[in-house]
Amino acid sequence: MTSTQLSLFRTLLREAKKMNDYNFRSYAVRRVKTGFNANRNLQGEEATAAITEGVKQLEVLKRQVVLGQLYPSEHSVMESRKM
Repeated sequence: MTSTQLSLFRTLLREAKKMNDYNFRSYAVRRVKTGFNANRNLQGEEATAAITEGVKQLEVLKRQVVLGQLYPSEHSVMESRKM
């Protein structure tokens, strides 16, 4: 993995973990990991196209995080409550 790919992966995971809702957060983290695993062996032009698509998905994810913070939901029973 190149430094650009690794940086995009870490940034996507960091943004995915900011989501408030447990289900959306777990889906986003799972989607990032499976997307990078599926495109692990791409070379050249295909890799560049995948990185470009990843940057677009990062922008979408950032918007979703902001929307989730504007309209927070209640905590799921799957989440531990901090006391």
